[in-house]
Amino acid sequence: MSDGLIVAICGDSGAGKSTTTGLLREEGFAPYSLSAFLRDEAEAAIDTPTREQVQLHGKNQQLKHGNHYYADVLIQKTDLMEQRKAVIDGLRNLDELNHLRKTAQEKGLKLVLLALVLDTESRFQRVRGRARAGDPAELERFRKDDMRSNGADGNFQNNAELIASADVRIENNGDLDTLRSNLRAALEQAGAMDERQDSV
Repeated sequence: MSDGLIVAICGDSGAGKSTTTGLLREEGFAPYSLSAFLRDEAEAAIDTPTREQVQLHGKNQQLKHGNHYYADVLIQKTDLMEQRKAVIDGLRNLDELNHLRKTAQEKGLKLVLLALVLDTESRFQRVRGRARAGDPAELERFRKDDMRSNGADGNFQNNAELIASADVRIENNGDLDTLRSNLRAALEQAGAMDERQDSV
């Protein structure tokens, strides 16, 4: 068995990434967020940026520094690779995944990519309910943002490729208890848990 476990979470907006991160945090997984670095940068440049503006900021940074930029920032500016149990929210593309996976392997850590999936309209209702500044208020704009997130604007961000590459998937269409149960099953499926680990 590896010396530690990193669970990287991917999924479209509103699929439940933050909620799943919270569940793993309750079980001792140290939380990290690539999207937090991106959003902090965008907010420093633009007061209350929209989702589209955050995406554009990320694209411009990746044009300058490479598609793996935010993964490298996370590795360099945090103690992620020193943790035995960690969860990362907000992966944007396969280059970030590969950079994280390579670094984790070098450190003797196992990285599992977990995808959360949910239909568009259900995700939109969740996004409207959370009322985060900059989130789209109209379904059509939400769909357009989704298209950019899934590679319509190039591979700066491509949730579709990440989801297709996931080690395990969760259809997150139930309540919190269902998500908790499905999360445990997904990690067991990936070989990320054994009898020595507590229930998630």
